[in-house]
Amino acid sequence: MIVGITGQTATGKTTLSNMFRKFGYTVFDADKVYNTLLKSNNNLQKELLTNFGSFDKKILLKLITDEPSLTNNLNEITHKYVIKEVLDFININNGQKIVLDVPIPVEKGFLDVSQIIIVTTCSHQEQIKRLMNRYNINQIQADERISLQKPIEKYLTIADIVVNTQNTTEKELIGFVKIFENTYMLH
Repeated sequence: MIVGITGQTATGKTTLSNMFRKFGYTVFDADKVYNTLLKSNNNLQKELLTNFGSFDKKILLKLITDEPSLTNNLNEITHKYVIKEVLDFININNGQKIVLDVPIPVEKGFLDVSQIIIVTTCSHQEQIKRLMNRYNINQIQADERISLQKPIEKYLTIADIVVNTQNTTEKELIGFVKIFENTYMLH
């Protein structure tokens, strides 16, 4: 079974993925893979240097924050590298229970391989609070990061299950995974 977990930034994707990990799922964390690729993949680095003058994540973030129209170009370059990693991960872990933790639900390498898609949500204010704490940024910067993403409505259109992580405890998330296992997994 391949479970896709997606949602806007700071909505609890990684926290939920970690709960699945406790139940024996192998987790692909697209953010971690992306960060690794930025540091190690020469082809990606060359493409980013050619198109953006840098492959430094902070500089890229500032560029797309200042000029949101560049986001599609950045995604077009980076997604093909991450998608290759997703497909390799699935092949290597064939037959295992897999979770794909991805912030952007692309057609190839996520929607086409996920058997069930879970979208995480929480309030906009909670996202801002989480981002401010995570990155030590102010409210305006947090709001800018959220505004660069697809609107939550776009995520909800692909969801098989929606999990609101607003005030959810670890115990409640573990309970959700237990229910998920009993409902969707063949034993």
